[in-house]
Amino acid sequence: MHRWVATMTAPIFFIAAHCSILFAAFTRSMLETTEYGHWEPVCLSMGIELFLLLLLLLGFRKAGNKDYADLFLPLGKWISAALIVPLAGFILLIPILALRYFAELMIIVFIARSPLHVILAVLCLLMFFGASIGPQGIMRASTLLTLINFPVLLFAVFACFQNAKFVRVYPLINPSMDFLSNSTFLITLFSICPFLLLGMLPPVCKVKIRPILISFILISLLHVVVLYIPIVIYDLNAAKIMNFPLMTSFDSVNITWTVFNRISLFYAVALLAFVMTLSSFSMWSSALLIRKIIPAWRETYIRICLSLIVFLISFIIPSWNDYIRVFAADTWFRLLIYAVIPTAVFLRGRSIAAQERKRVLSE
Repeated sequence: MHRWVATMTAPIFFIAAHCSILFAAFTRSMLETTEYGHWEPVCLSMGIELFLLLLLLLGFRKAGNKDYADLFLPLGKWISAALIVPLAGFILLIPILALRYFAELMIIVFIARSPLHVILAVLCLLMFFGASIGPQGIMRASTLLTLINFPVLLFAVFACFQNAKFVRVYPLINPSMDFLSNSTFLITLFSICPFLLLGMLPPVCKVKIRPILISFILISLLHVVVLYIPIVIYDLNAAKIMNFPLMTSFDSVNITWTVFNRISLFYAVALLAFVMTLSSFSMWSSALLIRKIIPAWRETYIRICLSLIVFLISFIIPSWNDYIRVFAADTWFRLLIYAVIPTAVFLRGRSIAAQERKRVLSE
């Protein structure tokens, strides 16, 4: 039993990290990529993530139980800083965007009259305490919260189908694949960023390729199902003008026998658990990477500073339209991280494996 739990910790966290993004801003962005055949851009983005994921995991498998900092620091001060600092900054962007999105969602679903800065302060405080319990605690919390809240999200998803008109999915195939010429497709690739967080896990728990790939299949299917929910309920033209098409779809369901009279409350409560798990782990990862670059700095103080940065940047995004602009502004930086980091990990892993073979042969 203990061995099974140790093996499944990383895949369960991988699912949780994806859910925090999939059930947040993914649907709205992906709806704008094309007029029909939306499963095509989803499959392409999943194919891109699969390639980068395999590149990353194969590199770490050859390197042993190392994280990004352990892998890159032996390359020298300047090269390691050029790789680790942008990566730490990118990982820090995850809680900034995730918490700002969820704060907006909370104002709509739960507490319409609460000031934005109060909600963000509470979320950042929860994130800081979550990051402070350390990676083992975050992984245990991730496993428990996912086992509780993932079925809740699935319940909310399948409850939506009572209002669905499946004829709205047609036409299914888009032979022109016009989404490839739409810059919005590049923006939607933010949804694949959780694969990068797996690079912080080898010293924490077992990261095996097969369980990760099995969880990836589930994640891919869920991407397609979740994307089509607003389409089959409202039709594409109506869904595209909504800021929160998925939440609005959940809000259209009325089931009187549940604890909450609105399915959107199930969705919001479950999403909170996933967002805080992802944000806490991202905060811990960024702080650890910075501390390994500058060992003289204490990790606790780094986390405090980073939490303040997350709060301030999230707070100075005044409106939803500004959030969308910020969301799109880092697209090229994101693509650069996707291209450079997995490639560097794979090449570094091959180099370490080659050095180890030479050492064994010389003995």
